[in-house]
Amino acid sequence: MAEQRRNTRKYRTDGSVAYQPEVEREPVRPSSQRGQIQGNTVRRPEPVRRPQIEPRKRPAARPSVQVRTQSAVAPFAVVGIFAVLVCSLLLVMSIAKLAVANSDIVDMREELAELQDENRALQAKYELVFDLDAIEKQFLSNGSMVRAGSGQTVYLDLSAPNSVVYYDGAGEGLSALLQRAEQYLTNLLS
Repeated sequence: MAEQRRNTRKYRTDGSVAYQPEVEREPVRPSSQRGQIQGNTVRRPEPVRRPQIEPRKRPAARPSVQVRTQSAVAPFAVVGIFAVLVCSLLLVMSIAKLAVANSDIVDMREELAELQDENRALQAKYELVFDLDAIEKQFLSNGSMVRAGSGQTVYLDLSAPNSVVYYDGAGEGLSALLQRAEQYLTNLLS
């Protein structure tokens, strides 16, 4: 089959004014089985195809952000913040007290170590002052003490009441002041 050409006119329009038409030649498609009726060579007219209009591409729009208006402060939030501040203040104060207590404990341990050293020194001096061998020698030499022999029995008499002996140095210092105050009070009451 020979190529059939169809003449169609295409009008260019710009607005509402028509200009000279141009002849456009399109090749005619060979007839298909659908377009023919059997036994008949007459073609059915093809529907006119309109060009598809593509939708306009819109530029990307940024989403609009709605800003909330400032609302009133919730009373529970104020109370909560106040409670947190009070708790943090108490925590800081307790940490400070703990640091002071630790410092005092360190000072007291140092003082305790010094006092224990002084106690050992004084114990040693006390034991040297009351040397039993020296006391025994002194009493045996002047005759106020006699050693008991192997056949002798020694009895200790504890029937006498307890007694206090004041030494000559008792009239001075704090004890003398207390004695004078006691005598003065007894004189006032009698």
